[in-house]
Amino acid sequence: MFDITYLGRRCFRFIRCYPRTWITIGFLLILGIGIWAGVWVGRTSPPWLESTIIDSILSGINPAERSDVTKSVARGVVHRQIQDKGMLTNILAVSPDVVDIRPYRALSAGIGTETLVSLARRHEALAAINGGFFEMVGTFRGESVGALKIDGEWISEPEQGRAVIGLRTIDRKIKASIDRIALRQELVIPSGKRLPIDGMNRNRGENELVIYHPHFHVVTLTMPDGVEAVVRNGEVVSIHEGQGSLRIPADGYVLSASGKRSADLLTHISEGDTVQIRETIIPERVGDSDLWASFAHIIGGGPLLLQDGVASSTKSYEQEGFDRAFHSFWHPRTAIGKKADGTLLFVTITATEAGVRRGVMLPRLAELLLEWGATDALNLDGGHSSMLVIRDEIVSVKKKDPARDKSPDKLEGKKGQVEKNTKTPRGNRRIRPMPKQQGRAISDAILIFSRF
Repeated sequence: MFDITYLGRRCFRFIRCYPRTWITIGFLLILGIGIWAGVWVGRTSPPWLESTIIDSILSGINPAERSDVTKSVARGVVHRQIQDKGMLTNILAVSPDVVDIRPYRALSAGIGTETLVSLARRHEALAAINGGFFEMVGTFRGESVGALKIDGEWISEPEQGRAVIGLRTIDRKIKASIDRIALRQELVIPSGKRLPIDGMNRNRGENELVIYHPHFHVVTLTMPDGVEAVVRNGEVVSIHEGQGSLRIPADGYVLSASGKRSADLLTHISEGDTVQIRETIIPERVGDSDLWASFAHIIGGGPLLLQDGVASSTKSYEQEGFDRAFHSFWHPRTAIGKKADGTLLFVTITATEAGVRRGVMLPRLAELLLEWGATDALNLDGGHSSMLVIRDEIVSVKKKDPARDKSPDKLEGKKGQVEKNTKTPRGNRRIRPMPKQQGRAISDAILIFSRF
């Protein structure tokens, strides 16, 4: 006869002997029931109920605060801020005939990083938004990854034919264009032969010829395993083999080659030769090469979101080198859109609270830009770099309510933290605490200046 009492005692003893096993089994059982219930609800319930359930879950995570505020910042500059379910969307609409717009490098150098607030304050900008991608670690931390041209001078070459925005001023009006471009740079030697240049102001890879300009750094920061030629006023003044990290002249540049390109450089140039750098911009739109050569400023990002009112496909995102984890996940985003009348839209979509990583997928971002009237648009660096500053104030993060932090426990904890952080190993020497909500330090930014 089946003894239910005996079986129950054995199960109880087994649970006491192996508690972790039963915790795992219980967790998997609950998870399975939850998945089954979710599938059942999805199959049997109408779409409006499913969206209501999702909204309820989001409302539990973030209080349902909905606001949509539009205000004038300056003549021709309008700021709209939308807060909804823990998401904060900022849209800065800028008329092209009342402002000056231009990119700036962090620390005014080729490498290094700086906060967006610091950049905006240092140049006394009305508003600022973070720019393109950059190296985040290592010796070349802060080096721009993608196209960057400032005042007609290239700082960084385009990356994988990605999307960029070009800016120029004609009759005191900003003209902008958005497209995918590539850049071909060549070293023209006395014989007329042209040697292709692989890159500029970045880490020199294997079998590459890289050019270093004086705005990059004091020296080239290269290893002593190649050949470097110093050029001043178009003349090769010296050639160094196996030295590396040469000083960059203020009136010239350094050509640095590695591997097979080292032999190529040694074969074709000598001290005293006159050389030239020839540049050709190759846009995706046929016939626009002269147009892009006329842009004083070019800022790279990617991928291209809109072109002539048509949203790009996820396949085109991946052709620019952005995988599914990048374009089809809810990352914080920064983007620039252009309307048919020339108005520029500077957009950030972030979480309401600092330190929370929430955002939108790129296809949804393209849809939103279309709703706001943009015909062309590109994505810029996102994640923790996404930030918009207006009049020295960060608007891409909501300010915390001081009333929430007035409890004795919180005050005591903050006081102890300040005391701990303001003392250095040198004893009585004190440092200034880092300001809150300054955001990740970035490599370049787009600054907006009012003319009135």
